[in-house]
Amino acid sequence: MRNILVILLAISSLISLSYAYAQESLPSGTFIGMKRAGQGKVKAVIDPLTLILENDQIIHLSGINIPGAYGQNISPLAVVARDILKDFLVGQRVQLYQTNNKQSGRINRMGHDLVHLERMDNNAWAQGMLLTLGLAHVKTTASTAHLAPDMLALEAKARNEKLGIWQEMDVLNPANAQEANGSFAIVEGKVESVAIKKNRIYINFGKDWRRDFTVSIAPEDKRAFSNVKLDPLNWGGETIRVRGNIRDYNGPYMEINHPEAVEFID
Repeated sequence: MRNILVILLAISSLISLSYAYAQESLPSGTFIGMKRAGQGKVKAVIDPLTLILENDQIIHLSGINIPGAYGQNISPLAVVARDILKDFLVGQRVQLYQTNNKQSGRINRMGHDLVHLERMDNNAWAQGMLLTLGLAHVKTTASTAHLAPDMLALEAKARNEKLGIWQEMDVLNPANAQEANGSFAIVEGKVESVAIKKNRIYINFGKDWRRDFTVSIAPEDKRAFSNVKLDPLNWGGETIRVRGNIRDYNGPYMEINHPEAVEFID
């Protein structure tokens, strides 16, 4: 037990040092194409991704996820993320940004407002700070993919430097993707082949589609890719990184529905 406490204290100290250093160059967001959705002063941090303003508005940081942030056994790094947000935001005035789409992406299933958040006195971007410190990873949906390129770049830097969650979490490959069955994962590998069946696209990462890792795109989601001039049927031989939930369906299987869920690896 003592050894575990020592390890946790060491992790906390490392993150605190990273945070103090990052204060010199906290990332700011461009928020291009997003709607200014009001201002307010932060009253409290409920959990590492959820805050409450002085007007009792509850907001949730959009586009990112922190492993182990919920439940009875919150992870040590999630505790660090929560405490950093408290120090960084409580008592501070913030600007909120949301999607321009009135139909989707503004409210989560709990009824909390989904936002990107900027501290007004120094223009620091909350999501960018957590990604820079390696305390979060990118997790977008079709309606919350704003600023994805900027977020992915910050995530990649923290991952390469093995900061925070990247000391334990890692990008999987097609051979071990099954380890993440039932959960969110990031998987990188070379596409073996692409097929289309009943207008659904199947991106195969192995020769045996009944056992190997497969990614699919539903017919109704194909337009999102064509709108940005991406044709998944041409991805054969490409090395790509995909992110989403994995389930078992003829081997490890992931569905993606927006272009920001795919990165092309040079």
